[in-house]
Amino acid sequence: MIDFSSARIALDTLFAVPDSKGGLSLPEGRFFVLISGLLDRVSGTPVDSSRPAACADYLNALELEFGSENAGRVLLEECFEAIIKHKILPEQLSSQDETVLFLLNSVLELCAALKETVKFAVEEERRKLLPSAENLFAELPAFEDDNPLEKMAQSLRDCDRFRSRRVFRWVGGKLVPSELQSAKKTESFFGFYGVRAIFQDHFNDFAMGRTNIPLLVYSLPGYGKTSMTVSYAMAVENTVLVLPEPEALERSWDDLIAPLARRPDHKFIIFFDDIDPRSVDWYNFRTNVGGAFSLPGNIMPVLSSNFEFPASILSRGRKVSYPVFDELRCTEMIEDFLKDFGLKSLPPNLVSLIGADYTEEFGQKKFSELSPRTLIRYLSIYAQDRNKRRLIAEFAMGQMITRPDAELFYSFNINLMRSLYGEEYIARLREEKLKNL
Repeated sequence: MIDFSSARIALDTLFAVPDSKGGLSLPEGRFFVLISGLLDRVSGTPVDSSRPAACADYLNALELEFGSENAGRVLLEECFEAIIKHKILPEQLSSQDETVLFLLNSVLELCAALKETVKFAVEEERRKLLPSAENLFAELPAFEDDNPLEKMAQSLRDCDRFRSRRVFRWVGGKLVPSELQSAKKTESFFGFYGVRAIFQDHFNDFAMGRTNIPLLVYSLPGYGKTSMTVSYAMAVENTVLVLPEPEALERSWDDLIAPLARRPDHKFIIFFDDIDPRSVDWYNFRTNVGGAFSLPGNIMPVLSSNFEFPASILSRGRKVSYPVFDELRCTEMIEDFLKDFGLKSLPPNLVSLIGADYTEEFGQKKFSELSPRTLIRYLSIYAQDRNKRRLIAEFAMGQMITRPDAELFYSFNINLMRSLYGEEYIARLREEKLKNL
């Protein structure tokens, strides 16, 4: 015989916390409103209403809002997170620890009661119950199962979102599973060997537990900071990539870190993309990274920007600065592209001619910028167009070979820096150049 009052106690034990008025408060959200209301109704708790909701009304609402196939899954996921808050990791769920057994029994009691509410509604309130609601909670483990606690432990382990997914967004204070549609293999990047070596070295060291200091990535726009960070992060096994909005650096740092810190069995790379260091309030970051507190060893931030980071932030991490994209970097990337395309020997004339054609198309306004991003877009045409490959190869055998315009790269880069950083920055660059002379 199911004791619904005990199941209500189990719900409070797993999820409720004392509030400022001395009462118990369940987490916010419709799911807990409906689950708690359902258990109160079926256990006969008095309701101050002229038309109290029946058990079937709660079940109908659960079916409409969560679906008969999802409601049980949502419950198990919430129970899993509640157990994690007790610092019990998935591999510990099969142990004979008293706390583990107590919590598993609480979850099992709650699940069994919810399955029984459906049976009650089918028998007593069928006229009000949606037919599709009759399958609510059908997949949940029950006391009558063989080895019910072990079955419950396995069901909870299956709810480990970090085991089944590797990419999450931080939206509205919650981790939301996400998919990356355009992540490239690390071998698909061209040029910038030093930068790529730092990415690989740093992410591997993090995965091995040797470091978790932040990676601070800086370059002019269009250099591939985002795609390179994502690809190298995903290339390392057993890491989870979290993509928060830049504002989380200031407003929800603690809320973001807390659920990740509870999972030392996973390693998290938190990637703050495209931030403006000049306008960020760095208080939370400086306090928790190399300040009064330290980040848990399973969490590593990566910050990327088109602007240089202040000295107070650089001292807390490892800087990755892309060299300026000029005719040499352009040639380097073209050579890598041709090797990747299958050319074993690289005729210098062919490389020069492709680079010259790229800068010429920029001069014809076919591209808005001289950058690795537009060069890759330009090179992708060769991969798709056999006639273009044939023509450029024929021209490369001629006697007149043009080269990438170094002055064009210089002018574009200076104008871009001036627009982003101002005339004072250009003057400082010139001064440093003179000092080196």
